[in-house]
Amino acid sequence: MVYQSNPGNMTRKDMAGFAPLETAGQPEKRKRPLSGFTLAEVLLAVSILAFGLCGILVTYISMHIFSDLSRDFTAVSSALQAKAEEIKRTTFSALSGLNGTTFDLGGFGAANAKGIIEVTDIEGYTDLKRVRIIACFKSRARVIGEDANLNGSLDIGEDANNNGRMDSPAEIITLIAK
Repeated sequence: MVYQSNPGNMTRKDMAGFAPLETAGQPEKRKRPLSGFTLAEVLLAVSILAFGLCGILVTYISMHIFSDLSRDFTAVSSALQAKAEEIKRTTFSALSGLNGTTFDLGGFGAANAKGIIEVTDIEGYTDLKRVRIIACFKSRARVIGEDANLNGSLDIGEDANNNGRMDSPAEIITLIAK
């Protein structure tokens, strides 16, 4: 390197290895690398991911619950249909005797499901009866239908819609002729 009397004419190449006086004693500033993420960006991404995973988990749990409920409704529907077929084989004169009878549903324990039969006359038709078969059952510790204690009768406080009869989303209504 050649010594120059006028340091103001020095080029960058001439200053290689020397620190200018303005920056002497000051820590060198590091430029942020262009690759990588800041802490704020990482935290935002992780929170979005956690929120999304929680949504997926809730959906999975709900799907599992609805799958169990669907399985139980299918079993109840099959049991109600079998009971309806059994009632159809009963003589017409014996149908009125079935009114108010209860039965256990196949595929469920006696304490977990109960069926009720209602037989009513249809006004103006002496040779036609309306048969309503209702099922109340327990699915995942929740009772489906108005018979909360599953005893086969509508007790005080169980009639949720105050219509004076047992209701359930699982019921079959059919007409039987003489």
